[in-house]
Amino acid sequence: MAENILDKAGRLFRKRRYGEVISLLEPVALAVDDPAYKNSFDLYFLLGMSCLYTGDTGGASAYFSRAWKINMRNPALLLAQAAVFLAQGKTAEACGAYLDALHQDPENKKAAKALEFLRKTEDDEVERFVRRGKAVRFYPAARKSRLRPVLAAAAVMLVCLVPAGFILARRAAVPPRADLSAFSLSVDERRSAAGSEQEGTYRYILTSSQIVDSYEAIKTYFNRFRDNAAQVEINRLLNSNASVSVRRKARQLMDYLSEPGFDTLKDNYSYAEVYEEPDLYLDCWVIWYGLAANVTRTENSTDFSFLVGYDRKADLQGMIRVHFPRALSFDPDRPFEVLGQIKSDGGHLFLQGSSIYQTVRPAPEEKKG
Repeated sequence: MAENILDKAGRLFRKRRYGEVISLLEPVALAVDDPAYKNSFDLYFLLGMSCLYTGDTGGASAYFSRAWKINMRNPALLLAQAAVFLAQGKTAEACGAYLDALHQDPENKKAAKALEFLRKTEDDEVERFVRRGKAVRFYPAARKSRLRPVLAAAAVMLVCLVPAGFILARRAAVPPRADLSAFSLSVDERRSAAGSEQEGTYRYILTSSQIVDSYEAIKTYFNRFRDNAAQVEINRLLNSNASVSVRRKARQLMDYLSEPGFDTLKDNYSYAEVYEEPDLYLDCWVIWYGLAANVTRTENSTDFSFLVGYDRKADLQGMIRVHFPRALSFDPDRPFEVLGQIKSDGGHLFLQGSSIYQTVRPAPEEKKG
């Protein structure tokens, strides 16, 4: 049973569903008397990494400490602890952790790259780098363990890749993208792509050629892992004079789009772009930076008003409601990034939150006084 729970958690983690990993494994971690989990490195490592990705550095540090007691020589754990130190603005401690990782594994290229970056970069620039979520490139990779929990720590030691290689390897581990050839437009659908005149109004009036080009762009973007750009083209067709057949196929293609992470989102859109043409960006994913206000938490949800761009109490771009379908821990007095999907409720836009990234280190203006 222990293997099944950890295997499920591993699958959720690889799908970047970090909140679900935490919900699944936290009750297990609290069962300290259960011998099946008491010495499971994977259990605490996955929990710590999931907390790290959601911006809960306190939780990440606590779980990494428990993993440390099981295997203090694991290079992946050292990389993870270094990431926590970076988030807390402790660059000296982060360097120490990376050096320890290299001592345990001299071929650890990720630790070497991180050290090189820290040695060549000023503290203020490091802070901006971390604040924008770019430190994820130095995070350790996590893979499915085929060993029993008590032996899984040894398997994790094999996982250390260069930053670019991490992204490529993760994609290689995921099954190839779906074959969309079944959704090709027929000759008749191409010829009559603009459809017949119908009652009603359309936001976008397109020619048959433009509709076909937009439809083909969806499949091209999908194959290039640019799901946000594909979603925009889907929305364009759904709000256009495209034929019923073309719009039906375009809507079906939405089922093949996947949720991104902070390190994999492409074609991020600004607050201004979204509110200028909301119909075009519905269901797209965005990463926005700002402050939270009017935070409401329950055991199963977190809601707040997000002041986009208001990280230094200036340059407010706008405000949007954010809803997380789980309890979330963060400091509402400090800025953070939120990854969420644009949704509409009664014509009002809101973000369906996926995860946040918040550093612990105070912003420069907060140090004064």
